[in-house]
Order: sequence, then C-alpha cells, then structure tokens
Amino acid sequence: MKKRHFSALVGLSAMAAMSGANAAEKVRDRPELFRNLLDCRGIADNGQRLACYDRSVGAMEDAEKKKDLVVVDRKEIRETKKSLFGFSLPKLSLFGDGDEKEEKADEVQEIESTVVSVRPSKGGDWALRLANDAGTWETGGALTVPPRVGDKVKIRKASLGSYLGSVGISRGIRFRRVE
Repeated sequence: MKKRHFSALVGLSAMAAMSGANAAEKVRDRPELFRNLLDCRGIADNGQRLACYDRSVGAMEDAEKKKDLVVVDRKEIRETKKSLFGFSLPKLSLFGDGDEKEEKADEVQEIESTVVSVRPSKGGDWALRLANDAGTWETGGALTVPPRVGDKVKIRKASLGSYLGSVGISRGIRFRRVE
C-alpha cells in the first residue's frame, strides 16, 4: 500500500473515532466521497458494510487518479507551507480546517537555507536564490560583505509582514520574497 494511501487510511480511522455533535457537524462539511465512506460505519451487516467500504474506497481511488481528489498528510502540508514562506497568500482552508491552534503550530516562522546563486539587484541590493525550494529573496539595504554562493541564510518573520535575517556574516538584513 502506498504511503499516501496509508496516511489517508490512518486519518480516516482517526476520524471514524470522532463522536458527538461536533463530529456530525464536521462530517457535513466534508466532500461527498468522504461522507459516503464515513456513512459505511453505520451499516450493521458485516457483508453490506464491507461492500460499502469497497465501493467508497474505489470511488475515492478513481477520483484521485482523475485528480479530482488530492490526499495529503500533515508532513506534506508543512513542506508546502515552508516552500511558500515569504509570500502573502489569502486565507484558504486548503492547509487546514480552520483550527487556529493547529494552524499556529504548523505556521512557519523561520527558514534556514543556503545561497545557490547571487545577482546584483537595484539600488545596491542583492537577489539570492536559495536551496531547498526556499525561493528567491532580495535584500533590503547595503550589506557589509557581498553574499556568495554557499553562504548560510536565515530568514524569520518580523513585525508588520516584514522579514529579517542574516546572510553569511551580515546580520539584521531586511528580506523580501520575489520568486
């Protein structure tokens, strides 16, 4: 069984354990394919319940093959959030169900990477392409030492949507994500 499918089944099992009005409320908000799978739990006859699960899982698998359904696990969500660090994105429920506590725990506050390429930018700034899908960032303000390929970079969220960090031995550098 593929890792992704295993993660989905583990997630489905955990959801099956949910009970009470809160669970029923959350289930109503789920896609039809997923609700159909969860509805199979309520069938008393073992043979009918198994047939329902087989039918529902088959429909989910077909939808995934057609790319109508995408299954991701929390690790993939974290990696995607990390690769998007520095971009202003609208609030979407793609990365969570709106649980603010959970979203805060998964929020990326800082990245560490290495400079892959450097080029001069306007006004004496530098454009740095970073390793590990960390994107391209421009520095803001003059650097004491020009950045070089291989320099370590650390960028963290600062106040009012800005980003501060270091590149090589230069500290307290303003950054702006451009790609």
